[in-house]
Amino acid sequence: MLPESIDLASARRLAIEGAFLGGSQPTPDRAGILAVVRRLGGLQIDPTRTVERTHLLVLWSRLGGFDRAELDKLLWTERRLLEHNAFIVPLERLPELRFEMALFGTGKGAWQSRVRAWMAANEPLRQDIRSRLRAEGPLPARALHDGPVASDWQSRGWTHGRNVTQMLEFMSRKGDILVRQGSERTWDLTERVLPPAAPAHELSAEEYAEQRAAALGRRFGVAGTSEINRRMTYVLLADVRSALERLAERGVLRKARLAANGSRPKPVWVHGEAVTAVQALEGSARTTLLSPFDPLINDRDRTERLFGFRYRLEMYVPKEQRQYGHFALPILRAESLVGRLDSEMDHRSGVFKVNAVHFEPGEPRAKGDRDAVDNAIAELAMFLGANQVRRKTSTSQPQ
Repeated sequence: MLPESIDLASARRLAIEGAFLGGSQPTPDRAGILAVVRRLGGLQIDPTRTVERTHLLVLWSRLGGFDRAELDKLLWTERRLLEHNAFIVPLERLPELRFEMALFGTGKGAWQSRVRAWMAANEPLRQDIRSRLRAEGPLPARALHDGPVASDWQSRGWTHGRNVTQMLEFMSRKGDILVRQGSERTWDLTERVLPPAAPAHELSAEEYAEQRAAALGRRFGVAGTSEINRRMTYVLLADVRSALERLAERGVLRKARLAANGSRPKPVWVHGEAVTAVQALEGSARTTLLSPFDPLINDRDRTERLFGFRYRLEMYVPKEQRQYGHFALPILRAESLVGRLDSEMDHRSGVFKVNAVHFEPGEPRAKGDRDAVDNAIAELAMFLGANQVRRKTSTSQPQ
């Protein structure tokens, strides 16, 4: 019998607070950037720039108008953040990354087997890259394309035949190399990229499972076992469950039942710090716009369960079949997802184009809500450096 029961409204507050979107904004400086990345565990890097790159949008949603140069300092000068596996991660997570690096490509699945076989066949290429980096210093991928290739990487996607690029990615996943500079992505040996303050200790499988489960619990605020398990690399479900139970025994996590939409209550884990924080933030309301890859809504099924908000990225949907736009940004108002902003930034002309604002049924509920959304749009345009905001259409609501 689980000791607590939480309703859907409480679960939403926990999720929003866990994603660092509840209450007052952190300071828009290096301390604030670090606080956000540490809470989220990492910022996904995606090249799409219809509005702005997603890691910058995720930070803006929480910090407001921060200085991008401060993020660069944390990454490339102070190295308190690292770029790894298409994420920006805090240096403190290095022991977790090392645990994952040691196991990369060792699984029994077909993909892992293919990675092992391809890397073994192309060991001369790997050694050539290491030798070149050791002798010449940091190099971009384009400077390494004359390396010896014994077997082409096979793929149905854009990576097909991109042997050096793929080897660099796999070497990074195994911990051989890291990205040293991001303006033009350059690679270097890991030991030359890490700062002297980098944590050197190693984690056991049990420590890794507990550390990841606790961090995910804090980031989610409230989550089921399966939601946490899906993000636990190289850990069996039984070991995830054991780690969760140990965290509950220590009071880090609490067991609860989530009653939602009249369905049978489901067991969930609630992070103790999130409960305390939510209680201190009663009555707070923030309105902001979210990247399609924002951690709050990146799990589409979870978003629909908690917020009753069905979101799908329509970037790859034929234009005539799109309902909300190429790169619609979900609109968060207080504890609800109230709509989507269809917009794009013309970075050459400096024009921020607002194609449409699609509100959910019943939204906005008051003029103040509509004004808050307009203010968020204006603040985003300012962050993007727009010299003009051009609105194409009025707001709309689905029928």
